[in-house]
Amino acid sequence: MVPSKQEKQNFIENLATGFYNLLGIETLNNEQLHLALEEGRKDFRRTRLIKPNLFKAKLDGINFTGVNLNKVNLSEASLMNTQLHKTKMLGANLDSANLKGANLSRANLKDAQLSWADLRNTNLSNTLLYNANLTGADLDRSSIMSAKRLFTKFDHARLPSGVSLVRYFWFFIKLSA
Repeated sequence: MVPSKQEKQNFIENLATGFYNLLGIETLNNEQLHLALEEGRKDFRRTRLIKPNLFKAKLDGINFTGVNLNKVNLSEASLMNTQLHKTKMLGANLDSANLKGANLSRANLKDAQLSWADLRNTNLSNTLLYNANLTGADLDRSSIMSAKRLFTKFDHARLPSGVSLVRYFWFFIKLSA
């Protein structure tokens, strides 16, 4: 008997989950993740998330250090003071998300959508923002100067005081005070 496509997919998923468990990495599907959040869990380091739906989610103060959130929809989510250090968020949707005070240091946000996101007082040290869209984002008091921002879109973005975008060369300059 030939296994169905779904059976093959389940087998591969179970194999991957077993491998991650051997490494001490917990695997949570969307339902398990939301149950853990409802129970008040705040630390998701060393956790593998499978197809999480985080649209408009309340994730304030959660620790997602090192978690893979590639292509996850976090639009309109509240991520105030959230730890996202070394988090992989390639192609993630963070449109209109509230990231006030979040730590995004060394996170990978390549191709991410952050239009109209609130990034005030956010740590962006060594964050990869290549080809990200920050149209209308509020970057006041953020460390955008130390982020890697090649081909990043900043149309209508609010930059930190004393920082100007030189559009012809796509780089920032710090104006002396």
